[in-house]
Amino acid sequence: MPFAKDILNHLRNDQAAFATTMVHYYRLPRTWPGRDEAGRGATLSSRDRANTVEQAILGDISEAMGHQPRFVPHVVMHEFEGLLFSDPDRFAQSLGKPDLAPQLRAIRDEFETPEDINDSPDSAPSKRVRNLFPRYQKPLMGPLAVERIGLDAVREACPLFSEWLVALEQRVRQ
Repeated sequence: MPFAKDILNHLRNDQAAFATTMVHYYRLPRTWPGRDEAGRGATLSSRDRANTVEQAILGDISEAMGHQPRFVPHVVMHEFEGLLFSDPDRFAQSLGKPDLAPQLRAIRDEFETPEDINDSPDSAPSKRVRNLFPRYQKPLMGPLAVERIGLDAVREACPLFSEWLVALEQRVRQ
């Protein structure tokens, strides 16, 4: 379970802490718990694929920690940039290119939720953004965009992301 070494060390070193993940499904190695199983389920929805991996990771960490409920996994099916399509107008403003809003909105409107934006490796959310705005820099502009969009808008548009935050909030209250 090499993927879990840092998580387990953190939890073992601080008995009051809990840990979480936010990992990209398509970038996970097939050796991650549940990844191979989820990948074989061609008919599985994005939600079911993410859940398969999350439950497998949770099971491994939970078992290693003696079933202490201090780990909340989250698997993002596609890229972080998908979340930025929660509010195309504010996303465009954050890029300093408000004229891109209609194009970003058109992309968003093709999918049930922003979390579903992706239909091939060539059309990942970040590639769609870069096609419209080649100077897009993920580490700098992504956080600025999500700050402008706001957590409430992302939660409203992205149910899996929102469920993860609810689980984290529940852990904090315990």
